[in-house]
Amino acid sequence: MMLRKKIGGVWLLCALLIVQPSCGSEKGDTARKNETDVLELIYSVADELDMKVICDIDLRGGDLYRKKSVAELTAKSDRYIEEYHKKYGNHDSFWGWYLNNEINPIENDDLEQSAYWRTIWKSIVDKCHQVAPQSKVTISPFFLLDKQSLRGFKYLEPKEYEEWWYHTMKDAGIDILMLQDSGAEHLSFFTIEDRRPFFEAFANACRKAGKEFWLNVETGQVVARDWAHALQMEKDFQRAWAFTEIDWLKQKLELAAEYGTGIVNWGYYPLMNPMEEHSSLTIQNIDGQEVDLSKRKANYEAYQAYLEMVPEDPGAGKLTRPKLNGTLWFLPSGIEEKDLKDVVRQEIMNQKALGFEFLWICNTPDHFDATAVGGN
Repeated sequence: MMLRKKIGGVWLLCALLIVQPSCGSEKGDTARKNETDVLELIYSVADELDMKVICDIDLRGGDLYRKKSVAELTAKSDRYIEEYHKKYGNHDSFWGWYLNNEINPIENDDLEQSAYWRTIWKSIVDKCHQVAPQSKVTISPFFLLDKQSLRGFKYLEPKEYEEWWYHTMKDAGIDILMLQDSGAEHLSFFTIEDRRPFFEAFANACRKAGKEFWLNVETGQVVARDWAHALQMEKDFQRAWAFTEIDWLKQKLELAAEYGTGIVNWGYYPLMNPMEEHSSLTIQNIDGQEVDLSKRKANYEAYQAYLEMVPEDPGAGKLTRPKLNGTLWFLPSGIEEKDLKDVVRQEIMNQKALGFEFLWICNTPDHFDATAVGGN
């Protein structure tokens, strides 16, 4: 999920999934003033339900190159990882970490920038494996489908992604790559065949590096007739975000099951969350734009009905069942205390009812108080 942002005359892509600033920004401690530890609640309920939690760390955003040194970032992350694990690592549901860095595609001959990210990620991966040897480190990159570079970004061929991510996964030691399935642009007119070469390239990269390849199958998309329509909506900041209808979602899941050994999701929040009342635990917009939430319960139920039709046996030509196994859950900074325990439990129960195994939590740093375990 990406947003264009111009910095120093250069266009960058920054994560849209997070409604607060995510491109390398740092926020204050507002979210940590809650009396109840929302992360402890999540891990505890996940323990009960035999679910697995993937958490992001404090190194967030893709706009760090030439702004922050490798030494500065890795020292900071080392401290965070140690303290975070001290507090939550005792939970049975403590399963993995998420590198929340959605970077622009990097060309293979850009050796300096490639080395920058690979060095940082290797340091983080090593620290994560040191404090929790069985834990998995994940990342969820995107690709660009804009062949004419209409949005100002250079188009790279699938083979170029394959080479770059093979070396990155191998050198950094990242365990799982969870590829966003709709490209950076998330446009409704992208076809299955548009996606297939990129899926194959990333799958090859992971296979050669000895790493797992998952798909991040999105249930939100920008409804657009063509590129001209899409570009005009982006210019006007009026992108028509909508739920990916079930017939189309089924096709995307079937494709994902051909290439990935696991499938996760973005789009459950805010487009599928069945909670009747707005929960302070969930986002209510996409990229700051209002979206139609009136159908979110119906969307949840439509997917639930689809799930009942998915056979237990994936069948020939598939590596996994074509179903979602978890979703990105961004925790807003302003979480209300009222009935928080009940709301957390209900949110997780709703995900469990769809067969979700993983709770993929983002914005955890804004809800982690390191001082509670002796941190700074």
